[in-house]
Amino acid sequence: MLYYTGLEEVIFSKHELLSEEPDELIIISGYLGPAPVERLSELTGMKVTVIGGMYPRGIDIRLLNSLYKIKESNNSLTIKFAEQEIHSKIYIWKRNGKTLSALIGSANFSSNGLRTDYRESLADATRDTFNPLDIYYQFILENSSVTPILNKKQEVIDFSVTDIGNTISHRKKKYSFNIPLYTSSGGINEVPTSSGLNWGRARITSGAHVAQGDAYIRLPKEILKSEHSLIKPFDPEFTTPDGRRKRNSDPIELIWDDGTVMEASLEGVQTYEGKKYPKQLASYTAKKPFIDGERISKKSILGRYLRRRLNVGVDDEITMNTLSKYGRSTITLSLIEEGIYYADFSV
Repeated sequence: MLYYTGLEEVIFSKHELLSEEPDELIIISGYLGPAPVERLSELTGMKVTVIGGMYPRGIDIRLLNSLYKIKESNNSLTIKFAEQEIHSKIYIWKRNGKTLSALIGSANFSSNGLRTDYRESLADATRDTFNPLDIYYQFILENSSVTPILNKKQEVIDFSVTDIGNTISHRKKKYSFNIPLYTSSGGINEVPTSSGLNWGRARITSGAHVAQGDAYIRLPKEILKSEHSLIKPFDPEFTTPDGRRKRNSDPIELIWDDGTVMEASLEGVQTYEGKKYPKQLASYTAKKPFIDGERISKKSILGRYLRRRLNVGVDDEITMNTLSKYGRSTITLSLIEEGIYYADFSV
């Protein structure tokens, strides 16, 4: 069977459809995203091995640190990195060493690879391929390591990861932009009262159909002017088989400076030099989010996170004074690799 929509759910529910309950999942992916790797903790009673194939020349230290932290909280998870470039995307379910099922295709194990319907696909491997597939997996496994080469050419500033003994600093940031959390008009800086960080308050101020804590980060056009590679334009030609155009959003993952991993989307539309780009960044989740047993809006995940860091209530108005007390009024967004960003809100 061929799958080209809902690939993340296909992978995370496949074990429920098999005739035997698997005790092992093997994932071979060119690139890895921390959000789906973190979600692997849901697969209880199953040993999981994840191998990243496209990092033999070096992996971004921020991504590696995030993966290490996820590994530390999941005893059933092993993460390795191929010592030569492997671009394959393979998902194998086993029981007692016997292959029960496998998927092969183009979808990396990242939000960008699994959440972009119609762009990527996975197909069930036939049983006659199980044996050569296992030989191929064993070859990759034998030529993989838990300690990859670090990308020492990456350009970051004032960032250190002491738990893996490496520091990279005092260089100009590459593909990075300080995004203001306020707007400027007539020389006056203000945090919008019912949009941006205060979007959820629009239901109070104007009766808008938003939820408590909803928030987004506006992407100013200055990003597109000064950092062409940070935010990519939407594909204007992409359509689904029935002719519908692709939705104006791109799935991404955020690794925050405190280690938090957050699924997000680049949404909305703004035009620059004849191309359509996203105009805001918002949180996302495929699951129904809950806090203390109460369902919340997926758009409020970002807002609640930032409000916790700012030490304000979910319905409190965020002002310039709030940001001043915190000690910062911008978020530095940096590109790690396609679909994965580092967000710095540290003081």
